[in-house]
Amino acid sequence: MSKANFSIEGFAAEPKPRVSQSGKRMIDVSVAHSPRRFNRQSNQWEDVTDKDGQKITTWARATFFDEKADAVQALVGKGTLVRLEGEPRLNVYTNNQGQAAASIDVQFADISLVVQAARQDPPQGGFSGGSPQGQTEWAQPPANGAQNGGQGFSGSFDDEQPF
Repeated sequence: MSKANFSIEGFAAEPKPRVSQSGKRMIDVSVAHSPRRFNRQSNQWEDVTDKDGQKITTWARATFFDEKADAVQALVGKGTLVRLEGEPRLNVYTNNQGQAAASIDVQFADISLVVQAARQDPPQGGFSGGSPQGQTEWAQPPANGAQNGGQGFSGSFDDEQPF
């Protein structure tokens, strides 16, 4: 037996509520992922392209039912940063331009909102967390003057497993 699990994080398209013939409430949520990379020569973010120079976009869609559909409709709108997780099913189709395309349908899906701190573009240095002058009070080093990595901890470390 095998089990596949899929996770995608991205900005939601406008959710599409609908009702089945039997009266079941449903809502479809689609998320697009377009990989980008930072070009240090041009100091710009650029879309990743395929071998033909076309922008790569992966679409994932999940359908939620009844009470979960109501909750999703109340919380998710176009542009909401979400994470979809579930079992992937490949959906192959012909797009509006007549080209073969594919998307991922996420079965037995869970959805969560993603809280994201403000980013700085372009990245400064190798760490994407930003610079110290942008830190909030809780992110500042402790004021007790402790240095050398201990920062007030007086215990010791050993190699024993805690369980």
